[in-house]
Amino acid sequence: MDRQELKRLIRAGERNFAGVDWSGARLHDLNLTGIILVGANLAGANLKDIWCESTNLEGACFEGADLNGATFQNANLSRAIFDNSCLYGVYFNGCNLDDASLKGADLRGVSFQETTLKRANLKEIAVGQDTSYTDTDFTEANIRIGKIHDRRSVRVTLPNGEIYTLPRLEGENQ
Repeated sequence: MDRQELKRLIRAGERNFAGVDWSGARLHDLNLTGIILVGANLAGANLKDIWCESTNLEGACFEGADLNGATFQNANLSRAIFDNSCLYGVYFNGCNLDDASLKGADLRGVSFQETTLKRANLKEIAVGQDTSYTDTDFTEANIRIGKIHDRRSVRVTLPNGEIYTLPRLEGENQ
């Protein structure tokens, strides 16, 4: 299915695309509000500037996908796989990323607002000064920064308003 066909189906009222295989697809700049993509395979897809509000992406695979500039608003991304994905400038607001895997993902410019990442895998992530986490729950998350791009400290704003500066880790890539 190409981008134009998907747009036509969405305009026609289709909402359930659970389990689809759109790996490698060029689906950039689409509005996927209210769409069901549970278990979808979007590995390696071009998803730049997509808009996902109240979208159910539980268990979706975004491995190696390009999501630059995407917006996720109140989306269910629990158990989603973002391993080695480019998430530069992605905005997550009110999202559920519990048990998600973001191993090796590029999180420069990402904004997590009122989002849960409970038990999420954040090993070897790349971050920058412009990566922000406000009112975000990292309970039991596995966090290991692999690369800090701008060589400045990375600051995290905790739910209580306290600002925490992430230390550079021994052996981290610089």
